[in-house]
Amino acid sequence: MSSNYSRIPVVVVGAGVSGITTALVLQRTLKYQVAVVSENLPIEPSDLHAKNWASPFAGANWHAFADENDHFMKRIELDTLHEMRSIADQFPESTVKRVKGIDYSTAKDYKQPWFFEEIGESSYIPKDKIPFGLDIGFEFDTVILNSPEYLLWLTDRFLALGGTIKKAKMKSLSQAVGFCPNGPQVLECIPILVNCTALGSHHLSDVKDSKVYPIRGQVILVDSPAVKKIIMNDSAWRYVIPRGNGTVIIGGTYQKGSWDPKEDPVTTQEIINETLLICPELVDEHTPTTPQNIQRRAELLKKRIIIVNVGFRPARTGGTRIELDSVFDSSHQLTIPVVHNYGHGGYGYQTSWGFAFEARRLCDLASINIRKKSSKL
Repeated sequence: MSSNYSRIPVVVVGAGVSGITTALVLQRTLKYQVAVVSENLPIEPSDLHAKNWASPFAGANWHAFADENDHFMKRIELDTLHEMRSIADQFPESTVKRVKGIDYSTAKDYKQPWFFEEIGESSYIPKDKIPFGLDIGFEFDTVILNSPEYLLWLTDRFLALGGTIKKAKMKSLSQAVGFCPNGPQVLECIPILVNCTALGSHHLSDVKDSKVYPIRGQVILVDSPAVKKIIMNDSAWRYVIPRGNGTVIIGGTYQKGSWDPKEDPVTTQEIINETLLICPELVDEHTPTTPQNIQRRAELLKKRIIIVNVGFRPARTGGTRIELDSVFDSSHQLTIPVVHNYGHGGYGYQTSWGFAFEARRLCDLASINIRKKSSKL
């Protein structure tokens, strides 16, 4: 087979939702042969509890947070929503489901979101239906998923298309060249590296991104099958996100720069109390939660706790790094093209497909030079 029809080798470093989604997008083009290498893998059950890996802890849903004038991020978020809706319709085993979302807010904090009229049916909630202490609420169409099962589904799809995955910890990005995929259909040339290492980008010796920092999140997984909708209090960073299997993530915290891996019992109690205010269905009750009944309901909800999790969202000053770059591989004395795709903060799932499509575009740019060089060999 001539080089014109051979696949370009790609190594994706990182197997969180950004890494696996990007790997799948590249592999399914038939233009690239992709290998994923990561310290933590979705196919390793013990890795799903790694504190430095945020993806399995997420109460994953879609909710846009782009600024009104940030047209690039708005496109990224909408591209992701459209892809996830398609997955929900075609692949129920993915755990992605179409549901309703509800946002509550105080009047002083409220600003009508830009997506209100762009994503389907959206409507304001009557005043008499709004929880105690809040002023405004609206309902909209969105999606949910069960994050660990969804990661496994993505991985299975990637492997079924011929991708490969290996477990290893990288000290440098250039080290990933040693995991370059090979085979009769793979072009004999330098690979493209895709950096999806999240917080790991701070430690890689040839990246050392000082702008990367953690945002500590504490969440609780509870057994509450009556909850069918995503419910959020935008004024207090409290949310209720069903996973579609009867379990629900309630949270949370947004502590920038904190590496504390331990549960804070005070925070746990606050999450329980404040999520009950917006979602009494957590304990199968449908009347409003009030100061008079909250203690009783809190005790009921404590009995439904499965686990309290602490994870670290991979944030970055200045936002997500999505750009074409290069690193020098001293072992082979080669300059290797790199596509960076990391620093998604708490929005990894709801931007995953949009950024994966953008990473593919950058890989296509890098591949132009690779094919020019290989044609001269």
